[in-house]
Amino acid sequence: MDASQRREFQKGMRKSTGSYELVLSPAILALLGLWLDRTVSTQPLFTILAVVLGFTGASIKLYYQYSAEMAQQEVGKPWAKQS
Repeated sequence: MDASQRREFQKGMRKSTGSYELVLSPAILALLGLWLDRTVSTQPLFTILAVVLGFTGASIKLYYQYSAEMAQQEVGKPWAKQS
């Protein structure tokens, strides 16, 4: 694998982390919520809250990451917003 192929592969891997974040964040937080629910005997309150929090947080992070990347791509283009 030459340098350009390696660079493209690494670029693709960085972009694919969003899918892992959308799945793993709620899953890990759900396990923590499940443990907390069993400890405090409040099933399924903390599990549901943790899943919603994990998915919301991951979605917000991906949105802002995407917005920043698109703004970076727009720099110097004739249609870019002038500030």
